[in-house]
Amino acid sequence: MHIDVGKDFYPRLANRDRRQGDGKHNAGQFRVKYLSHMDNPEFWAHDAESVTFDFKNVDKIGPSFANEAFAYFTKYAEPKLIKSRIKFVNISEVDRIIIEEEIDSGYCDRK
Repeated sequence: MHIDVGKDFYPRLANRDRRQGDGKHNAGQFRVKYLSHMDNPEFWAHDAESVTFDFKNVDKIGPSFANEAFAYFTKYAEPKLIKSRIKFVNISEVDRIIIEEEIDSGYCDRK
């Protein structure tokens, strides 16, 4: 699966959930829309298809968005496995570092 995030979802990835910022286009919605099939331990226990997110039309990603959207899966798998199943193309080095730092640090649920 290959997704143009900026066109299909939103170009500014900053809101963790509906309570942050304007609450729209938040990481929880993103995770449900694109990654819900990964939200179970069975997915991570077996070989599975990866998803590729194209960031060519993304202007920004914030750490709280990256944590909620991607690091969320550290409850099921090690960071190395997550980074092998969720891929990013056409992404700036800064945005890649933000995402990888959040995945490597684990999920911080601030509910």
